[in-house]
Amino acid sequence: MERRQIEYFLAVIDHGGITAAAGALHVAQPTLSHAIKLLESDLGAVLFHRMPRGVRLTAAGEAFADSARRIVRELETGRAAVKAVSGLVAGRLDLIALPGVLLDPLAALIGRFRARYPKVQVRVTAAERPEQIRDAVRSGAAELGFTDRVDAGERDLTGDLVAEQELVVALPPGSEPPPGGVVEVRRLLEMDLVTGVRGMVIEVLTRAGADRAAEFTPVVESGLRASSLYLVLAGAGAAVLPRTLAEIGCPHGVLIAPLDPPQQRRSYVLRRAASLSPAAQAMHGMLRSEGAA
Repeated sequence: MERRQIEYFLAVIDHGGITAAAGALHVAQPTLSHAIKLLESDLGAVLFHRMPRGVRLTAAGEAFADSARRIVRELETGRAAVKAVSGLVAGRLDLIALPGVLLDPLAALIGRFRARYPKVQVRVTAAERPEQIRDAVRSGAAELGFTDRVDAGERDLTGDLVAEQELVVALPPGSEPPPGGVVEVRRLLEMDLVTGVRGMVIEVLTRAGADRAAEFTPVVESGLRASSLYLVLAGAGAAVLPRTLAEIGCPHGVLIAPLDPPQQRRSYVLRRAASLSPAAQAMHGMLRSEGAA
């Protein structure tokens, strides 16, 4: 079994077919197909159902997929560790994050990290649900996951607090300031609000003990939570956002109002109990030195 064969196998999964994977890897399709067949021969099992349009993992392929990602991850970690002996932090760092956490605080962290470690290529994948973060970190698809929720019962994963951010209401340009300059949490039920699919507003209402939280219905529900600020700027409605994100819209007329009672969003970095690559260790070390993780 060769690393190249495993990488080809994972590429077929990630790109949804042999033709697409070959194009992404810049290799001939017959070359990739032959490598997959050699891997199947070595494992003694068929990994893909070949279909008229694309492929689908067999039960054996599904069982091998997580192991394959961990194998590639450990090889990358080993290679980076050898380079780190000479004080060189290089290689690739795979991260996964919820869109809101990606915009803040992860974007600024990546900027500082790249300034300090310019030889590291950072790849970030967006996830819409915390469960996707956990699955990606557990399988090795990502080394560090940035989320707003951790489960204390996860024995193979560790979550460290990264940041606590004040949540505010971002109002469209031209809006009248709310009475007293603040928005009572219960009043969110009466407002035209833009939310992501998972609904931060529902979490805020529930956490604040607001009655009728289950009755809340947004005027716009976007699968791309990071688009909420742009929808506010367009006048589609107001949105509950971290203050640092909402402030980006201030020069364009967005009005910010604190919540009463005050609400916070916590961000966490999730990692496996196994050893991290030097690049991941470096990023996690930055978080620790900054007093966040």
